[in-house]
Formats: sequence, structure tokens, C-alpha cells
Amino acid sequence: MKKLLSIIVPVYNKALFLEDCIESINQLNMNKENIEAIFVDDCSSDQSLEILEKFVAKYHFIKLIKLTENTGSPSEPRNVGIKQAQGDYITFLDADDWLDAEGLPMLLNQAATHQSDVAFGHSVKHTEKIIKKLGRFSSYKVANNLVPYEIDRIFRAVGPPGKIIKREIILKNNITFKHMKYGEDKLFFIEAISKCQTASMNPAPAYHVNRYSYNQSLVGQTSIIEKTQLNLLVLEEVLKLDIPEYAEYQAISRIVEMDFMSRLFSNKRFLTAENKTAFYELFNQMERTLEKYGKNLESYLLNDKFRNIYHFLKNGAYQQLCDFIEIIIQGQNAKRYVKDNQLYFLLPENLTEALPIKEPLFAVYEGTQLIDQQMKDVIRIYKDEQRVINKVELTEINNEINAKNVKFEEHHHYIYIDTHELNQCDFDFNISIIYDDYNFVNINTTLPNASNLVKLKRQNFKAEFLSTLKPRQKQKQNVVDTSKYLTYNPEAVSLVKQAKLYNDIEFKQPANVEIEIGELIDIHALVYTDKGTPRLQTVNGYYLTANKQFVQEVNRFKIAQYINKRPEAITILKKCKEYQNRKFEGTALNIMTMGERVDIKKIVLSPKGTPRLKTFNDTFITANRDFVKISK
Repeated sequence: MKKLLSIIVPVYNKALFLEDCIESINQLNMNKENIEAIFVDDCSSDQSLEILEKFVAKYHFIKLIKLTENTGSPSEPRNVGIKQAQGDYITFLDADDWLDAEGLPMLLNQAATHQSDVAFGHSVKHTEKIIKKLGRFSSYKVANNLVPYEIDRIFRAVGPPGKIIKREIILKNNITFKHMKYGEDKLFFIEAISKCQTASMNPAPAYHVNRYSYNQSLVGQTSIIEKTQLNLLVLEEVLKLDIPEYAEYQAISRIVEMDFMSRLFSNKRFLTAENKTAFYELFNQMERTLEKYGKNLESYLLNDKFRNIYHFLKNGAYQQLCDFIEIIIQGQNAKRYVKDNQLYFLLPENLTEALPIKEPLFAVYEGTQLIDQQMKDVIRIYKDEQRVINKVELTEINNEINAKNVKFEEHHHYIYIDTHELNQCDFDFNISIIYDDYNFVNINTTLPNASNLVKLKRQNFKAEFLSTLKPRQKQKQNVVDTSKYLTYNPEAVSLVKQAKLYNDIEFKQPANVEIEIGELIDIHALVYTDKGTPRLQTVNGYYLTANKQFVQEVNRFKIAQYINKRPEAITILKKCKEYQNRKFEGTALNIMTMGERVDIKKIVLSPKGTPRLKTFNDTFITANRDFVKISK
């Protein structure tokens, strides 16, 4: 039966993430009759296949394909999925990621309505520290009837996240994923996007990328030298493609600037490498490959920073190259100065022949000012006249997908915002500026300097605004290494290592309440001690460590299939087992039958993050809503 969308998911040893991945498909706000989710198992050796088979029986939209031999990469599983797909459109989902319940259906509906060959939605990266938008250039507004390969920088994000493409485009042009350890996505989507004639884009989050530290991938296990060798193969394959001239130019520029100039050279890894000769030889091979096809490498460099790196490499000026990169990678810590209303990096005398490097836009908060009898928050802007400011947003600290547009006025080199707009924000925020359609910066608290004798302690810090509308105990003091702690307010956490609850924020008065490993704990606020140590205030008024060695965030959306807030009692819907431990190991203590009512003490997560219901007999039963329901 024909479908509107086929979701293709390659699977290899992703048992820890599969249930969340599958449930995100089930939670999509659309008629499931219009979709199919094709899971292709690449001979997993963990519990992945068992989980998939369970969900095949549960959800009619899931199809399972079992490969007979492990292929070693996602390429062949994706190709098999494409051959089996029946949807008008295809999208790809990694088994450790998840789809957005609202954004993905919105993007699909937009693509189908406008008969777009390809549609670009927003991708969001999740780590322990931050939730961050990716590739803003591909989905910064609602737009249709675009020429896909003419979208600025479109080939800078050529992985599966957030893309929907017509199946007939892939089939008609016989586009497949090449069997490669790295770079197969890049090659596939460069060709696929180049063959499309029309595109849509939408800024709503559509795809969520799991980059939590406990998630490892083939990419993370591949060295930069091996990646770059594979990128040479990708470059040669792109040069062989029959694609529009401008698509080829954009694709080659992306490979040259990102995969060679940036990822190979413009980083600390290159500076600390003992054998830099291997890096230089890869650059030479890249240039020879382009020359073989009649291409001039320099013509693909759009950024002055990369032009400088190219000239140092071309002239064998390796010490100058290292000195230049040393400055560039300092970022906010680099010495800079203002000239003609722009911020320039201060280059030493041995780099005077290099092209000057400047910040496209730099913004400094200048406080609240009384202007024409109205309170205005004022931001000083350093940019050239060609830069266009599109939006000003209040962006939640460490969570870019929660943002609020504010009205602003721009005069000369200043932005003015009604102070009232800031007062109405109910979350802690940075003031963010969107310029030239999609570029994003946060405002700073001060300008940097160019002195070698003094250092501005706060030049690394953005201007952070703490809402008075939300509960707060202590303002954060920057005297603690907060990289070890949750620095945002999670809705709930689970205990991964034994810890205590306290009656006070300074941990001087232990609470007479026991908590256990795996226990799900609802959080009211993130607060700080006098020394600036983050603590979690529970909904019951206790205080708990925010150290990531002891707690991890629980995303209730991802476990929506389970009861994930403690009920007073539940009723058994289907026969289920009662166990002595949260892992459900060993022989079951009891078989519970339909209609039984059980009082619930707490919710405890299994080591894999699956919610269990703990009874007052200190036993554990499933929290799956198919087996139990909350008693009224």
C-alpha cells in the first residue's frame, strides 16, 4: 500500500536507544496510515533485534528487515530500506536519535502541499551541557519553491537529519549510499540535493541528534587522518558527478573549506600533532585531485581565514601557519581591536602579509538607558554596512530551541529594545542576534582588548539575564567548574550513583528521606550555593546534587509510552510479572492478573532507562501503559 512517508532506520547494536527512537515515530502528530518505518537490522549482537520484534507486533507501521551478514556501516541497510520503501517521500533516522512530534509532520505536510522535491527542517543537537540548533542556513524561515542547491551553504550540512526527499528522485537517478566508514552521507546528499529542482524549508525542530557522552559511533572512532583520506575519495566522486555547475561549486567549496582547511588544520589537534607531514601531504593530494579535473583550489575558498591557511600551505610557510592557527583557535580569548566599526584579530609582525581577519558581527550590551522618557536596553553593534540584522531573540541559556522574538529598533550602530520586553521573559536568557538571514550571535558583556600585559576576565562571558519570574535561590557565582554539573533546569532526573537528599542548599542538614539508584526525581529548579555550586531543588523542597556523575536528565517525551509520574495506584490491564529488582532479572516473584489494583511507592528506572513501578512491598512491575493504567 502506497504511503506518504517512508522512515528508514539502520540498526546495529542500538538497544539502549531503540525504544525512544521508535516511540518518537509513534508520537508523530499525524495519521500513522500514511507512514511506514523500515528498520534494517545489520546483525546486531545486543538486544536490538528482540526489541524490534516486540515493536513490530505492537505497531502496524513498523517493518523489520534482517540482514544475513553484517555490512559494517549504515550504507547497505539504508540502500535496502530505499528498495523496500513505498512512500512518496523518504527520510532517514539514526537509531540513537529521535524525530520531533510536531516539526516533522509539519515539514512533511509542507513538502507534499507544494510538491517539493526536497524539504529541509531544523535539526537540534542534545548534549549534557546544551541543546543547540544545527545548520541554521538550511531552515531559517518558512519558504517554498526554492532551488535547493542554490540555498546558501546548503552542502555544509549533508547528513540525514531533518531532510525529506522524494523517493522518485533517488530511484530515477539511481542514487545509493556508497559503502564507506565515513563520508557516505555527504556523497549521497550532495548528489541527491543536486538532482532536485524544488525545495521547501521550515525553522521548526524536526530532528533531534543524540550527542550525549554515553553514545558512541563509527564517526567518533575514526581518526582525522583516516577521515581526510576518505574525504579525498568523496571529493573525487563529486568531481565525477553530472550535476549543475553551481551545485558542483558549492559542494567542492564545502569539502575544501570544511573537511580540509577547517577540520584538518584549523584546530588544536593539528597544532599538537607530532607528525604534521601527514597533514601537509593530504592537502597536496587534495590540490592534485582538483588539478586533475581542471579545478583551481583557491577559487573555492570563500573565507579569508581559509585563504590565509591556503597561502601558508602553498608557500611552505609552516611556522607562520601554526602561528596563525594558534591565534584563530583562541576565539574569544584572542587579542582583538576595533577599526572602522569592526572587530579585527590582532596578528603579530610575522603575519603582516596575511589577509586581515575580522568578526562579521560583534555585539556589546550597554545596559538600560532612559531615552525619550522610556526605558530601553541598548546594544552596541560592530559590523560593516552590508550586514543586515533580521531578528533579536531572547534565547534560553543552554537551550536554543526555546527562544522568544522581541521588537527592536536599529539606529546607526545601536539596537534598542523596550526594557518591558525583557521583564516579561520567564526563563534565563541570552540576547541573541540573527543577521544575514541565518547567522547567530549572542551579545557580550564587554569588548576584548589588544594588550599583551592585561587580560579581561569577563571577555569570555555572554550577557546572561536571570528571570525574576522563576523561582531562584542563589545567583550563580563563577568560582566553580560547572562543566561537571547540569547547568540547566531539567524537568526530572534519575539517580545513576548513590546520593542523598538534603533540607538545605549547602548540604549541611541531611533529609530523613532515602533515595535509590535509578529513582526518578521531579525537579523544581536549578539553584546555586554561596560558592556557585549548582544544586537541584526537588518538587518536594529537598536539595540534590547536580553533578552528572550522580544524576542524569530524564526526558519524559522519550518515555511517554510508560507511566513516568508517580501515581498513587495502578490497575493491571494485561497479565504481567512482578520482580525483586528493577532489572527484571531472575525468576518472577508473582504473576499479576488483569484488574488487580496496586499501590505505588515510586518510579525507578532500569539501567537502560526504562521506567519501572516500585510497590510498597519493594517489588517492581512494568510501567508500560499497555499493561498498566493509573487508577482513579
